[in-house]
Amino acid sequence: MGLHVVVDLSKCSGCRYCEVWCSFTHEKVFSTSFSRIRVIKDDVIGMDFPIVCQQCVQAVCVSVCPTGALYVGSDGVVRLERMKCVRCGKCLDACPYGAVFKDPVNGFPLICDLCGGRAVCVMKCPTNALSLYPLTEVEVVGVEGLGRRYELALTEFGKLLERWGVRVRVK
Repeated sequence: MGLHVVVDLSKCSGCRYCEVWCSFTHEKVFSTSFSRIRVIKDDVIGMDFPIVCQQCVQAVCVSVCPTGALYVGSDGVVRLERMKCVRCGKCLDACPYGAVFKDPVNGFPLICDLCGGRAVCVMKCPTNALSLYPLTEVEVVGVEGLGRRYELALTEFGKLLERWGVRVRVK
């Protein structure tokens, strides 16, 4: 299994270091427009929270890509093959986390690739709000006969856990 970036919201100060370092690492410019992580500022509730690809076990962005330009590499990280990309934006619309962004210059999707395993946003975060955690999978066995309501509850709970990188597989 792969890794994904986990956010501790209690530590995020909204400084946007993660954004500028991400853009510099990938595009050699300090510009939040080119970042693969975005800090959302909610002044109403007084919270800042980074949005970043969760490297979903079953990545919807990959499944809706009509050309196969988005794929999951052998390391479990979602990757883009630019030569195949037609810039249709289906991956942006499909991401349940809103974590696929559009390059403002050429229209390619911007999606976290964990910087080849280095995750610069994690390394540069001054408050340690970002960290890398392994994606895990939990297998639940012997649920047959427990009823449809139990299956629905387990499915919904599984969706919640997948946000945190835990995949629940029912057998």
